[in-house]
Amino acid sequence: MGERILYLVRHGQYQQNHTYTDELGGGLTELGSEQAWLTAQALVELPIKHIYTSPLRRAVETAEVIAGMLPGLMPEQVDSLREIVPAIPPHEAEFFARHFPELTVEKTAAERRGADIGFDRFFVAAPRDDIHEVLVCHGNIIRYFACRVLGVPAEVWTNMEVNNCGVTCCTIAPQGRMMLVSMNDTGHLPQYLRTFM
Repeated sequence: MGERILYLVRHGQYQQNHTYTDELGGGLTELGSEQAWLTAQALVELPIKHIYTSPLRRAVETAEVIAGMLPGLMPEQVDSLREIVPAIPPHEAEFFARHFPELTVEKTAAERRGADIGFDRFFVAAPRDDIHEVLVCHGNIIRYFACRVLGVPAEVWTNMEVNNCGVTCCTIAPQGRMMLVSMNDTGHLPQYLRTFM
C-alpha cells in the first residue's frame, strides 16, 4: 500500500447575492477566479492524479480552473463534499440559535453523517503506490475533516480558519495513520487575495 496525499482546497470567492434558478449557489467572482488560477499554479508541479469537487457552483468552477492547468484531468463531482455545519459548539449555541434557527442538532448530525461518507472514501491509504489528490470543497467541511484527522471533537471546527482557496494538506500512511501537514496555506496568494467570504 502507498501513502495518500490530499490537498483540500476551499473554493474561491463567490457571488453570494446572485440569483440562480437552482440550489447550486453563486459562481466565482473575478477575484475568486484569480484566487483559483494562483492555486492551480501552486499545484501544477505536484503529481496530482485526481480532482474531486463538491457539486456546488463555486467549487465546480474552482476545480475547473485547477484542472485546466493539469492536462488530462477532469473534476469529478462528489455529493459528500458539499458544505455542512458539522456541530453547534455549546459556547456558541446562542449565536447559532439567533442567526441560524433552522440548524437543529438533528440537522447538523445528518450533515455530519453525509460528510463522513466522503471522509471514509478519501481518507484511506492508497491501494498501491503513493497518490496525490485534490478535493475542492468548502470551509466548514474542511475544518470538520481536520477535526477527524486530529481526533478532536467536531465542535472544535469553529476554532479554525479557512480562506478562499486556502490549501489544507493531509496524508494517510500505508498503515492508516492520518496527519494534518498544513492548514489553510495561503502562501500562494498575495495579501489582497486572502479573503474569507
